Amino acid sequence: MIVITRNGQTIVITGWREWLIRAVVFVATILILAVVVFFLFGLAITAGAIALIVIPAAIIVGLLGSLFSKQA
Repeated sequence: MIVITRNGQTIVITGWREWLIRAVVFVATILILAVVVFFLFGLAITAGAIALIVIPAAIIVGLLGSLFSKQA
């Protein structure tokens, strides 16, 4: 049973209409969660790929900098 109170009026939804509303809300929730999960998964893959490129590059630049630096 779904009870909606608006402007002092109470609407009660029961039966097949209730099941239909609950099914639509459930499917919409699952779709929204799937979009969020795919977005976060893509973000994690992108951050990992960038880290795999940037960290070794920083190490190489640091090693080359220490090789060519002038020592007083």
